[in-house]
Amino acid sequence: MQKIKLEKSEAFSVLVKEYPKYFTHGEGRFLVAGKWDAEGFSVFSFGEDISIMYKEESDLFRALGQLMAEMRKRDGGEIKIRQVPPMNFRSVMIDVSRNAVIKPEYLKKILLKLSLLGINYVCLYTEDTYEVTGHPLIGYNRGRYSKAEIRDVSVFAKKIGITMFPCIQTLGHLEQILKFPAYYRFKDNDKVLNVKNPKIYAFVEQLIKNATEPYDTDLIHIGMDETHGLGLGKAFEHGKPVDPRKLYQAHTAKVINICRKLNLKPMMWGDMVLGMSGENRRSMSKAQWKLMPKDVEMVYWDYYREEKKTYEKNIKTYRKFGYEPMIAAAVWNWHALWGRYGKTEKTLPLLMEVSKKYGIKRAMTTMWGDDGSEAPFDSNWPALVLYAEHCYCAAAKPGIMRELVKAVTGDDREKYLLPNALMNIPPAGYSYASDSAKGFLFDDPMFGVYASQVLAWKFKGNIKAHYEKIYKNIKAFMPGVSKENKLLFSYVLALAGVLRVKAGFRNELYLAYKKGNRKALRKLLKVLPALKKDYETLCKAHRAIWLLERKPQGLEVLDMRYGAQQKRLEITAERIKAYLAGKIEKIEELEEKPEKIFEKFPYSSLPLYRNYAVLTTVN
Repeated sequence: MQKIKLEKSEAFSVLVKEYPKYFTHGEGRFLVAGKWDAEGFSVFSFGEDISIMYKEESDLFRALGQLMAEMRKRDGGEIKIRQVPPMNFRSVMIDVSRNAVIKPEYLKKILLKLSLLGINYVCLYTEDTYEVTGHPLIGYNRGRYSKAEIRDVSVFAKKIGITMFPCIQTLGHLEQILKFPAYYRFKDNDKVLNVKNPKIYAFVEQLIKNATEPYDTDLIHIGMDETHGLGLGKAFEHGKPVDPRKLYQAHTAKVINICRKLNLKPMMWGDMVLGMSGENRRSMSKAQWKLMPKDVEMVYWDYYREEKKTYEKNIKTYRKFGYEPMIAAAVWNWHALWGRYGKTEKTLPLLMEVSKKYGIKRAMTTMWGDDGSEAPFDSNWPALVLYAEHCYCAAAKPGIMRELVKAVTGDDREKYLLPNALMNIPPAGYSYASDSAKGFLFDDPMFGVYASQVLAWKFKGNIKAHYEKIYKNIKAFMPGVSKENKLLFSYVLALAGVLRVKAGFRNELYLAYKKGNRKALRKLLKVLPALKKDYETLCKAHRAIWLLERKPQGLEVLDMRYGAQQKRLEITAERIKAYLAGKIEKIEELEEKPEKIFEKFPYSSLPLYRNYAVLTTVN
């Protein structure tokens, strides 16, 4: 493959360093790049030198990413590429508030990859993980970014065509701040500010000022989503009716006034206004819609629908009340151990297609990390490529997506997609967005809250065979994994290695005990030392990929989850031994009859399960 020769600018030097297979400062195909007034970019070559015409820096880097994909298909030859993006605001939101704060240097690597996909805006979702002068408890022991760290990353991003802007919270989702006694005076409930306390607005202004200070932009996302229980906690007054919508509207007006004072351009999540999130799911009344500020951009997030009509209806509603919404799809990487591409593929393209049909120009995809950000960031690249293609093209083409994933990450798209099967037991499809892997992994080996559903629902599938097959398939491609991704795929191989044993263990134990099969119990007892060792291997593999991508704060949650499993395996062995030796008459943990707790297995999701069967829960 003949490399492309780039001039020695700072941004291009980073490309040469990160992608020496494609780019060089030495001998290679000469690149001539120039700006024009037309939208998007054009790439042209008769076979040797390459010409790129582009409007914005992000278009230039998108063009270079497309060239990398082309070079994978052929060496030399004529190249003609012309792309005009239907979306001019192509943003990615990265959650760094659910325990995983990405290292600044690793964040730069992520940003470079995103630039090659054509992303031109990125925001970090920071509930408390940013520096607020005079408030040392905000982000305390949570790995918060300093202003210097954010400023450095933001400056770097600008050089590769990406504008970074803050994404914070100014009403709900503030439990990591309100948990401290020093902030009790501001709380309505554990997550939401008390809007009846006028002193909160000086505090909100401090949050906004400090959040925007390190960035070179007037954009800010002020959050405002899922403000559940608003007005019903400390703000509640006996004998007085409560309309949370009215309180929400008044608070929003005050926050937007702060933004006006600071010359900022705010955007906010639109779920509470639309009535798609909350206790009663009531939309704002017509009068309340009219009172909402019009100089704030509504971000219409919708991650779950697998049909287009709801997307169309909600876009029309926003427009009816005077808002041109930004749409927000999702990369499904929360409450999971690996990026859930299957669910992303069933939802994101539909919202993007509807948005392009209705002429919407501004898009975002969110990357949430609920419940501890267990999924490695780098498990999500096929989904990010899918999103970027929908932002930049009328339709996403499987062939170019395959080449882009390989070019940008160094490994085949199929390697990233195979682990998706860990989270879905056939015949359940990705529509259900369950995570069987997490259910089995953190299930107690004796109580088996999740595993018992297999018996309760009389599921006939072969779960052990399912996980064994995936384990063998991952192990088979491991020798060909790129050096850069060894830690990533070593982690998922270790995960499959645990699941092929753990997924079936508890029910085998339960059935052997109920049948009085002492021979089977002795056999299962011999499994436990190896399974405990497998957990230790997985814990180390997960720690390794976490520490590559992220700061160490937050990793203690995973350590506790894995540590709890290892301890419980030890106790399980003790209980079986005591029973077999006649020291106890029964194993009480195995006496409970399996009950149908969740929806029919394997369609079970884990909202209830997370609350009590997983050792440590984070928001």
